[in-house]
Amino acid sequence: MMNTGIKRSVIMSSLPLLALGAMMIPGSACDKIEEAQSAVCCDANDFQVGGTITADIGGGAQAQVAVQAIADLAGVASVMIDDLTVACRNIAQDLDAPKDKQDAAEAKTDKRDKVKAWCELAVGQIGSFKGSAKLTINVQPPVCEANISAKASCQGSCSAEGSCDIKANPPTCEGGSLEVACKGECTAKAGATLKCEGSCSAECTGSCEATGGVECAGKCDGTCEASGGTNDGIQADGTCKGTCKGTCEVTAPGATCSGSCKGECKGSCTGTAEASVKCDGECKADYEPLKCTGGELKGGCQVDAKCEANCDASVKAKAECKPPSVAIEFQGAADAKLNKLKATLEANLGFIYGAEAKVKALVDISGTLSGNVDGLVEIKAACLPAVARAIDGAVSDIGVSVQVSGSIVGSVK
Repeated sequence: MMNTGIKRSVIMSSLPLLALGAMMIPGSACDKIEEAQSAVCCDANDFQVGGTITADIGGGAQAQVAVQAIADLAGVASVMIDDLTVACRNIAQDLDAPKDKQDAAEAKTDKRDKVKAWCELAVGQIGSFKGSAKLTINVQPPVCEANISAKASCQGSCSAEGSCDIKANPPTCEGGSLEVACKGECTAKAGATLKCEGSCSAECTGSCEATGGVECAGKCDGTCEASGGTNDGIQADGTCKGTCKGTCEVTAPGATCSGSCKGECKGSCTGTAEASVKCDGECKADYEPLKCTGGELKGGCQVDAKCEANCDASVKAKAECKPPSVAIEFQGAADAKLNKLKATLEANLGFIYGAEAKVKALVDISGTLSGNVDGLVEIKAACLPAVARAIDGAVSDIGVSVQVSGSIVGSVK
């Protein structure tokens, strides 16, 4: 199990006046001073876990960006608890956990207690079904996407001008690929493949959507006609062999996509002033950066170092990560129980591994925030207790996520 070393004191030690803020605003004040509510009280419009704060929370850019990063971190940590609960519940139920124990787990009112109960139940069932069998688990690393407009918006909040021109200050995607919306020809960079979502001039592998039909050797979402005729081209395994009038998941080798390609393009992608194409190559016309996939988003507009660090924390917290695919094999012949175990693990274990990776990122984000929240005392005093509770909740959620994801991963080794 991963040792995070994270403690509430990591961030709380940087917020010595939060407790004072709580004492300054008695709980009854918000009920008694309705006419001064906006100035004295803190409501969901000012601060909410997972929400977007506004300037009404008070303080300067540094403080507001730090609060937004905390809201993002706490929101993601909370959602992770919910998602881990679903994954562990699925495994426990698929592996026939005793009904009374399922009911007891579901009856937990505290979400952290609930996820721990379901994951403990899942671990027990995994052990029962696995026995002494040896499993080989092949995991594709999770791929995360960082939103560039979110980074630019945050950097704009840090600057005196209140804006950030990402075209004038283009960011980079270190270790990954930068996707752009291109209004002209987009070609692959030297030594790289070209991922495209739009019109592709040559062979497309991935998916192709064409009303008139596309040569297909994969799953067809539409009508599949056999090559050279109008007979049904659907194969016994459900794939299409022939012409797909709709969307083909995997195009045949050498096929071109006369419609919209979504995948790898062997030629160039071409957009127009009216309809941009999305690609990760070199755009020879006007373009707009969209997202950084599989790497770390760097650069952009120049802002204060602490504010930039908080922007990075916010963007990383909100990054969308696709759960890794998981393939499981057994040494020797598998029986009905092992096949059932294989099915539920392949369906749910990917998210567990993805959550484990995300938790590590959240721990790093927490460390970044701990050194960059000294300006929080500038915000509305009534919101300080809510921010403190969000930090405390995030730390607790991260700690529980570490515990339960580690227990599941350990149980299948």
